[in-house]
Amino acid sequence: MGLKSFLVTIYRLPSDMFKRVWLLLSILVFIWGCAPISQALVRQSEPDVRFRALKENPGLYQGKTVILGGEVVSVTLKDGNSVLLVAQKALDSRQRPVDDAREDGFFQVVSLCWLDPDAYIPRRKVTVAGVVLGDRKGLLTLQAQEIYLWEDPRQLDDFLREWFEPELHDWFTRPYFDPWKASW
Repeated sequence: MGLKSFLVTIYRLPSDMFKRVWLLLSILVFIWGCAPISQALVRQSEPDVRFRALKENPGLYQGKTVILGGEVVSVTLKDGNSVLLVAQKALDSRQRPVDDAREDGFFQVVSLCWLDPDAYIPRRKVTVAGVVLGDRKGLLTLQAQEIYLWEDPRQLDDFLREWFEPELHDWFTRPYFDPWKASW
């Protein structure tokens, strides 16, 4: 069944059914497009690997793809590669590091691409898919395949400052308005 015949079949559905199918397809496309790491890497990665298990026995997972996340600590340049040091945090269902999650330690990510230190600033959230290289200098080390840098909260502050009148800045920008906290 080709795409054309599929679309003709959907078009011939009764109006109410057509709306339901269209809504369902829209939701599926939206959900499918929300993951920061590509689906191919998600399928290729080790499912449900705990960071503590990786840290305690990296040799067992060496050469396997894992998905980890956390907050950036630093970015350095070594031997022509960027090395990203990350404070590990648990990931939620969207693969975003959780704010209130407890840190289980640190890991480093070696990237062949240059990572801009102005973008990878400390405490910025990052999700990484990479191949486990093992333990280097006491840190779990990954070879980056994909790195997703989450939006910078400071950008939202700038947007809100442009959106509200100057006399309202104190009410609707940090520390009073914080969309990154689930307190409201």
